[in-house]
Amino acid sequence: MADRPTSPSPAAEDRRQDLRVDPARRHRRDQAFALARAAEPHDPAIGGHLRRINVLVRCLATELGLAGAEAERLGDDAMLHDVGKLHVPAALLAREGPLDAAERAIVARHTVLGEAFLRGRPGLGRAATIARHHHERWDGGGLPDGRRGIAIPLAARITAAADLLDALAAARPYKAAWTWDAAMAHVRANAGGALDPGVVMAVVAADRDGRLAAAWTMAGAEASGPFTGDRAA
Repeated sequence: MADRPTSPSPAAEDRRQDLRVDPARRHRRDQAFALARAAEPHDPAIGGHLRRINVLVRCLATELGLAGAEAERLGDDAMLHDVGKLHVPAALLAREGPLDAAERAIVARHTVLGEAFLRGRPGLGRAATIARHHHERWDGGGLPDGRRGIAIPLAARITAAADLLDALAAARPYKAAWTWDAAMAHVRANAGGALDPGVVMAVVAADRDGRLAAAWTMAGAEASGPFTGDRAA
């Protein structure tokens, strides 16, 4: 990927200060990160993925008009999108080869299992909704309920776009990283299919000056350190 801006913006500095003076917000974020990370202990790269999801979702939520604190809470909730994998056999999650149909069905249940795990826990109602619906598709071909269009909760539609972008742009044990431009092109191509066209427009707008790529890159670079979640541009 070409060089991108790497300096945190004034807004990021403000968020860092907010976390310092609001222990409750810091505690909530740390709890969400720890719980999400526990869902995939087999994956040494999961910490970087969670940080990048948090940053991408916050950037997109801000682009779509959510206020700063609300966008931050959405980023924290989005980190729990795969928490249902706590109840999926670790051997399936760790397998690098293809799964058969029965195994894929087991893994796919992490959506409903995640919702069941989170629903009713104080402050995690939206996280439960994201967990259930982040694999729905705008065209109605997704899981688990086959919802279509705006029947899919907005928080889940934003998380789906962020999850796809990160899945493509990040290196994984079973795939090389795509270039940022190639990943962005694939996201744009999925507008109206897998992804909400409005959310895809927000992805493009957020990256118009390279700031989305810069935030994503810095979030991944922090993977080995304590989580602060303050690098969004």
